Amino acid sequence: MYFPMDLKFNPTGGSDIDDERERREEMLAELNDGVTSSEGYVESEEDEETYDAAPGPELEALLPFYHRVEDEALKVARKYFRGTFVADSRDVHKQKLFEYEFHGHTYRCYVDIFNENKDEINIIEVKATTNSKFIHRLDKDGKHKGLFFTDVPPNTRGDRNYYPLFVKEGNIWCLNMADCKVNFDASKNYEKEKSVLLNRYSVFGKYPHDLAFQRFVIENALREAGDKRPVKFYLAVLNSEYVFDGARDAKGDSIYDEVSGQEIVTFLDMNETTAAYQHTIIEEIATLEKYISNPHDINVKTPVGKYCAWGAKTECIFWQHCFQTLRSVPDTNKANNYVNLNKGFNRGGIENKYQLINKEYYKFDDVPKEWLTNPNHFIQRDCYDKDDEHKDKEKMNYWLDKLDYPIYHFDFEAFPCPLPRFRGETPYRQSVFEFSLHIERAPGVCDKTKDNFIFLNEECFDDEREALTKAIVDHFEFDEDGKLVGTMLAQNTSYEKQRLTELANLFPKYSSKLLAIRDKSADLIHLLRTNKEFYSADDAPESVKQRASAINYYHKDLSGSYSIKKTLPVLVPALTYEGMDVGNGVQAYITYLNYDSQDPTFNALKTKAERRAALKTYCQQDTWAMVEILRAVREKIK
Repeated sequence: MYFPMDLKFNPTGGSDIDDERERREEMLAELNDGVTSSEGYVESEEDEETYDAAPGPELEALLPFYHRVEDEALKVARKYFRGTFVADSRDVHKQKLFEYEFHGHTYRCYVDIFNENKDEINIIEVKATTNSKFIHRLDKDGKHKGLFFTDVPPNTRGDRNYYPLFVKEGNIWCLNMADCKVNFDASKNYEKEKSVLLNRYSVFGKYPHDLAFQRFVIENALREAGDKRPVKFYLAVLNSEYVFDGARDAKGDSIYDEVSGQEIVTFLDMNETTAAYQHTIIEEIATLEKYISNPHDINVKTPVGKYCAWGAKTECIFWQHCFQTLRSVPDTNKANNYVNLNKGFNRGGIENKYQLINKEYYKFDDVPKEWLTNPNHFIQRDCYDKDDEHKDKEKMNYWLDKLDYPIYHFDFEAFPCPLPRFRGETPYRQSVFEFSLHIERAPGVCDKTKDNFIFLNEECFDDEREALTKAIVDHFEFDEDGKLVGTMLAQNTSYEKQRLTELANLFPKYSSKLLAIRDKSADLIHLLRTNKEFYSADDAPESVKQRASAINYYHKDLSGSYSIKKTLPVLVPALTYEGMDVGNGVQAYITYLNYDSQDPTFNALKTKAERRAALKTYCQQDTWAMVEILRAVREKIK
C-alpha cells in the first residue's frame, strides 16, 4: 500500500502504514464522491449494475461472512497442518507480523494463518473466493474451463488430451507435475499455461502476487533472524465442490464439517508460483522506492491500462485523478462505449479501451469514421451523429412473432453468500429469496398491480425455498402434457434458467414444471441487442440471417449498454429507478440481510416492514419495466 505524497488526494499526516490503512475508507469516500462505475455484478455482462466504488454497505453487510471464511479456514487447517497456529479473523494486529528493512524502508505483512512446528513454517493466506477458477472442469456445454493444458501445440489441429493445471492431493491442490511430463508438447504447453499465474492483473495471478510479496518479507525476515526452517506458502479458498448438507448446531448456526470427502475450505500450493514471482516483486519494490525518493510530476501523462482495474470494484483509488478528461465527456459520447471494442478498429494501433484513452481518442467523434469496420460501430456512430435511433424492424418483429402468450415477465432476487446457507447450496450459490411475476395475457394486456405476483421470504435465515418454488409453479400455466402454456421472459434469461435448474434439482416433485418453464423462455436483451444463434435459425428469413450479428436497436443514450437501467430511460422515460429506497440487485440483498437489523448498513429504512415493502417495490419494478419496454418496442416498429 503506497500513497503518492505529492497528490492532493493523499491523506495528510502519519507515515505508519497502519495509520494509512485506517484512513483508507475515508480517503476513498472523498475520492469517489459522486463517481460511479458499471460492471456485470452477477454472471453476465448483460445485467449491469451501477455502484459506488467506495467501501460501503455491501462490504459491511458481508463482513461477518468474510470473518467466518477465515474461521473455517483455520478450522480446516488444523486438520491438515501440525504444530501451533496464530490467527485472528477480526483484528489484523493480532495476526503474526513480519517486518523486513530494505534500502532504508520497512516492509511489513500480517499473516492470516501462521503455522509452525520444529521442522517447517506454513504461511496460509485466506481469500474469500473459490477454487473454481483454478481447477479444470467441463461446463454445462461440455467446454473446458478453469486452468488446463493440452498435448497439442496451440494453433494446430488434431485431437487434444486435456490435463488440469492443478491436481488434488488430500485437501491440497498442487501443480500437475506428472501429466505435464507426458510428452514434449504437453510439457511445453504446461509451462505456457502456468505462466498465467504470474500475471498479477488477471483473476488467476492477483492472489499469488499478494502471497509472493509476503514471501519476500517473510523469508528475508526469517533469514535475518537466523531461522533456517523451510517455509511453504498456500492460498486457502472456498471449495466450489462442497455441497452443504444443512447441518446446524444447537444455536442454529451452520456446521461446515466434511461432506462426502469435501472440506468447505481447500488449499492451493503456491510455493513454485510465489518463488517465480520474486523477480517481479523485486522490480516493483525498486519502482516503488524510486517513486518515494523522486516524487513524480503529477502533470506528466501516465499511460492507463489493465492495472487500473477500470470499471471494476477494485479499480485504482486515483481513478478520477488520471481520467479527468474522460470524466468530462458525456456518457453518450465516450469513445470507449463502442460495443465489442476489440472487434472493429484496425487503424491507429487501437486494440482496446486503454489505447483509446492513451492516444487521446476520448469521444465517439474523435475516432475517424474511416477506422470503423464493425457494422455495429457504424450504427452507434450514425445514431450519435444524427441524434437518431436505429430500429431493425424486421428482426424485432421476427423475435416478437416467436412469443407464445401469455408472457410471464419473471425476475429473481438472490443473495450470493460466500458460505452456503441452506442444504444443497455451494459457496457463492445465488440463494433465491424473492421473485416477481407479471403475466401479460395478450399483447399489451397487463395491469401493474392486478397481474402481478410477488413472493418474498419472511425471514432472512429461514429456508423458505420450497415455498418459493411452489409459488412459482402455482402461478405458471401448463398443458396436459406438462409443457408451459406461454413464454417465460427475462432480461437475462440465463440467470433465471440457472436458478430454475437449481431449484428443480433440490425439489424433485416440482422438477418437471420448473424445467418446462426453463425450456420455453425468451430473453428481452435479444430483442434489443441481438443474438446470432437465434437470428440464424433455419426458419429465419435470409435477410434476417444476414444481419444476425447486427444490433437491433440503438439510441445514443444507451452508451453502449443494454442493461435494463439503460434501456428503460430510453424507451420508457416516465418509469425510473431514481429515488427508490432499493434501486439495484446489490442493494436488494443488502436490504434483505438487514431485515432485523437495528443499525442497518444500507438506507434509512427503520423497520422490517419498510424494508420488505422496498424490496417488493423494486422487484415489481424489474418485471413491470419489461412489460413497458415490450409495449414501447411494439409502438416503435408497428
